[in-house]
Amino acid sequence: MSAAPFVTLHFVDNGILEYRSALAYNREVFLIERSEMMKAFSAIDEVFLKLIEYPRTMRDLDGASHVSLVPFILLLQRQSRAAFEALSVFQSYQAWVLLRPGIEAVLIVGKWVDDPSSAQIWKNRVQDRRAYQKEYTGKALRSRSLPDSDRIQGVLSKVNDDFVHANPDYYLRHLQMSAGDPGYVNFLLGYFDDDMLQEAHLLAFLHLLLVLEKSLAALLVKLFGSQVSLDVPMAAFQAQFGGKIRNLASKSEDAAATLTHLGLIPLPQ
Repeated sequence: MSAAPFVTLHFVDNGILEYRSALAYNREVFLIERSEMMKAFSAIDEVFLKLIEYPRTMRDLDGASHVSLVPFILLLQRQSRAAFEALSVFQSYQAWVLLRPGIEAVLIVGKWVDDPSSAQIWKNRVQDRRAYQKEYTGKALRSRSLPDSDRIQGVLSKVNDDFVHANPDYYLRHLQMSAGDPGYVNFLLGYFDDDMLQEAHLLAFLHLLLVLEKSLAALLVKLFGSQVSLDVPMAAFQAQFGGKIRNLASKSEDAAATLTHLGLIPLPQ
């Protein structure tokens, strides 16, 4: 009779496994400490499917179809979900990069409603890159049809500056330097936000999504008239998190800047 085999546990010193373990740990901590944020995001996420119903099923007041706008709203939903996952593991610098195409998608909706012919320039981006850059970069992304498009485009520009390029601010943001052995310097590059930073970015992210949804809802009212009825939970968000936002802003200038410049949250001067 052979002896029962022993179960051997392998403990491997591996940086990738340690990193994956930290991600899993942070995600569980988030569920415990930020459960109210998860519920708020779930309520915001439900609005996306309500937004697509009008262009999906109806013609506008002039009888025109706008079904081509539906994928842009779905893109915003997908990117917001991916960004929320990054925030749930305390990596806000990843979250804004993931949300960026969604912000741009909303701005393009306004462009297309302003001038449907601009869709052809968008479609021919590879063939005529100069025309595309002129029509779809910088302040050219602002539109008459999308309320707050100027502020939304400002957030897109801020995301580009702060999280997409390896400029001096990005280089230094998570870097810690200290004196090491004689003749040496120690570098530590952080992978995760501290609690205050993560909370500020999370609140900014949620509020920005509400601004985007309100702007899209107002645009749909212009297109389809009074039959559009959408409840964007902005008031509920402000009632639930207003005190927390004011407290964060009073404690940290960085948090206040994140809330206002990325989240478009009005703070008392």
